[in-house]
Amino acid sequence: MPTHYDTLGVSKSASTDEIKKAYRKLCMQYHPDVASSSSSKSTAQSKNADKFKRISEAYSILGNENKRRRYNFDISESGIQELRKKAAKARGTAGGGGNSFAATLPRNVLIGGILGIAGVTIIRSIMPEKENDDTHHEHTGKKRLVEAWLNPKTKRWEKPRPWDQEYQRLQPVLQFVPRDQVDDGGKR
Repeated sequence: MPTHYDTLGVSKSASTDEIKKAYRKLCMQYHPDVASSSSSKSTAQSKNADKFKRISEAYSILGNENKRRRYNFDISESGIQELRKKAAKARGTAGGGGNSFAATLPRNVLIGGILGIAGVTIIRSIMPEKENDDTHHEHTGKKRLVEAWLNPKTKRWEKPRPWDQEYQRLQPVLQFVPRDQVDDGGKR
């Protein structure tokens, strides 16, 4: 299939001015109004009209820098895709089908999964696990402290509960107390 560059008869490295000159020259040659006066046959007119449409489409893309950049990328991608298809056909005939799961699994998913698992493993090995109160006390010689208030009814230290009516009524002063002395309602 001819590219827009082939349609206008210019190279891929042609400047905008060269593309414009080639377009104007081809318009004068294939424009339906101009070409119809020189040739009287209807088949020639329809061929000229089709050729003129292709020329106009090619110029609308190649004459605009943004569209031209995108078109260049698209045609380069299609060339790569064609090469990949040919290589896959060659592998399929030489390799005996190649219908294994690993062959059909996209490479980026496979590589991403491997890298993800490796990353998690590395992070887990670098970061220490969460210590409980006993191991913290063994390492530092100090107990972990938390903010708590002394409930006058139960005579126990409790975690602050601002939504509790008793806590709101008393408005107790919070103090730092070792975590093992605080009653957290059986939730630890």
